[in-house]
This record gives sequence, C-alpha cells and structure tokens, in this order.
Amino acid sequence: MNQKLTALRKQLKRKLSKRQTARNKAALSVIALGLVMLFAIGFTILNLPVYTENARKVVTIPKGTSLSGIANLLAEKRIIDYPRGFIIVAKLMFRSKSLRAGRYRFAEDRTYRSLIKTLSDKNIHTVRITIPEGFQAKNIAGLLNRRIGLDSLEFMQRANDATFAKDLNVQAPTLEGYLFPDTYDFSNSEIADDVLFTLVERFHEVVNDTLLKAIKKSGRSLHDVLKMASIVEGECKTDGERAIVASVYYNRLRRGMKLESDPTVQYIIPDGPRRLYKNDLSIDSPYNTYRFKGLPKGPVNNPGRKSIYAAIFPARTRYIYMVANGDGTHTFTNDYQSFLRAKQRLQRIRKQVALESTKEKKN
Repeated sequence: MNQKLTALRKQLKRKLSKRQTARNKAALSVIALGLVMLFAIGFTILNLPVYTENARKVVTIPKGTSLSGIANLLAEKRIIDYPRGFIIVAKLMFRSKSLRAGRYRFAEDRTYRSLIKTLSDKNIHTVRITIPEGFQAKNIAGLLNRRIGLDSLEFMQRANDATFAKDLNVQAPTLEGYLFPDTYDFSNSEIADDVLFTLVERFHEVVNDTLLKAIKKSGRSLHDVLKMASIVEGECKTDGERAIVASVYYNRLRRGMKLESDPTVQYIIPDGPRRLYKNDLSIDSPYNTYRFKGLPKGPVNNPGRKSIYAAIFPARTRYIYMVANGDGTHTFTNDYQSFLRAKQRLQRIRKQVALESTKEKKN
C-alpha cells in the first residue's frame, strides 16, 4: 500500500513538474516576445522621422522649459508629429533632464534620436552675429567669412542663383534685398544654403501677409518696394526722414524724373562706399539712376524693417528734391531754386570742414 502511494506521489510530482516547466516556458516566451516588441517599439520611436524642411527653421528654447514644453514647442513648429514619442525617446536615452535651452536649427537631424542628441550636446558652439541694415550681400558674405569661416564665394554664388531664390519663395533673380538684417546665432559648421535660408526665412516673417496686402493695395510689387526700401536705407541715417525720403523718390517717379540716387551708384562701383565723383555718375548700368529713369534693376542693399515700412507707407509730400545737410539729415524742397540754395549751403559747409581739417593738420 505504501509503495503504491509513493509511486502515485512520484507520478503526480512529475506531472506537476512538467506543467510547471510548460508554464515557465510559456511565461518566458511571453516575456521574450514582450521584450522583442518593446525593442521594436523603442527602435521605431527612436527613429521617428523629423520634418527636415521645417527643421531648418531657427527654434528658440527658453531657459527653464520642461521636457514636455520642448516637445510641444517642436510640435508647434511642425518639426515633430508626436510630442509623447519625443518624451519617450528622451527618457529611453536617459537625457530627459539634460536638454539645453538656446537657439537651434536642426538641419542635420533626421530622427527623434538625433534631435535629442543635438539638444543635449554641450559641445555645440554658436556665434551671435548682427547683420546691419543696408549691408549688401557681398558685405554679409564677408562678415560671415570673418566670424564663422563661411565660404563667401559659395555664399555669393547661391545668393545670385535664381533657381535657389525660387526655392526660397523669392520671385527675383537674386536674393539681394531679401537677406533680412537682424541678429542671428550661427555655428562655424554652417553651410551657405542654410544661412541664406535663415536670412530669407526671417524676411518672410517680417514682411508678413498684412504687409503683403498693403503692398498689393498700393499697386506696387514686392520687388519694387524692396528697390525703394534699399534706396531709403542707403540715404537715411535718421528714422524720422525715411518716409519723407520715400515720398521724394515716389514723387520723382510719378513725374517721370530720374531718381538720381547715390546709393544706386554706390552699388555698382567696386571700391564703395565712398564719395561719388562726376565720372561715377556716367557708368553704364541699369542700376545707375543718374543715367536711366525708373527704379534700378534690383535692390541695392538689404533694407531693414523701418525702410521697408517707409517704402510701403511713404509720407504724403510734394517734395521732389533733397540735399544732405552733412549731419545725417536732409533739406527737402519742391522747387529747383530752393534745391540749388540748399546744395550751395552744403558745399560751403564742406569747404569749411576741409579748411578746418587742413589747419588742424598743420598745427
């Protein structure tokens, strides 16, 4: 009897052991499958694609922005689609607390994982560069070459590429006039295309739909407005005169007069800016408004916001002449005799300054 009970117990134990083993195998299979699925999901999330076109935009992440705040900001900028996926990636990479504030362009990033790396990279160094109002494209190229080593020749080739301009939504043969003067953060690994994209993108932000509607209402084209704005930028050192200067040139256009604007000649001389001489005014160029009527062939520099506004909303005046006073301001007149008197006064001032300068040198 005891032997039978012992045999039954052994048999029962074997059955239970087999069942337990089967359960363990099943559990291990489920765990393994879960891990494989988790790995697949993790790999998929890590490599979610970034909108590369939008990733070229400059994004500013303020100090103190939380992980979820950064994720939502990137989603608002249409750089990513899934803020929660971004948060998961940051946690999977153990970088959820190491994302840094700053100004970023994600032109080289293609996945959420690379975005996280860029945002947490302590070695990225940017240089803050201010592009002054009225700089020509060649001046901007030189400035960027000095500050971050950008290839100025490549910059100018791309700035003068009509096909590239069209890609940036600029309906003009070159980007002159559309490279908005402002303060930017660039790294010394920038390429010309990305820098030009940033400058033109800023232009489109400033010259928004409201201003475009005002331009259309005025009956002018955006390109013609920028031609005028660049002239205003080249002429003015005083903000209060910008709209008046614009009115002078618009009045001359309406009367069929030559604009006779110095900034348009400065654009075509190779050693400018400098004082212009009589032979400069006879240069055969579609930019020379001393020889040819109408606006120049294109903008002669890259105007700032105030000059663009002045060209869109000029003052209402009858002035058709202006003479520099030698102190950054102008005298405006609507008759030729007054213009001549103002010009003679300027010449007397110049002679006096030259005389005093000669006396100082002798002493």
